[in-house]
Amino acid sequence: MYFDSFADLLQMGKHGFYVWTAYGTTALVLVASWLSARGAFVATTRRLRQQAELAQRDAPTTHSTENNS
Repeated sequence: MYFDSFADLLQMGKHGFYVWTAYGTTALVLVASWLSARGAFVATTRRLRQQAELAQRDAPTTHSTENNS
């Protein structure tokens, strides 16, 4: 589509409000989705690290009781 000026581009034949609102909403949803996925990834990574640390701390005591049996 060809526009004569930047103002015509923004107005988009009197549909500019709808078009730019749709673009803005889409961008907002994409950013929110990315932030949500990133937060879940960080939380899961943190939880797995904590579980690995706890398992590593418990490992020597578990092996010593198994060897004595």
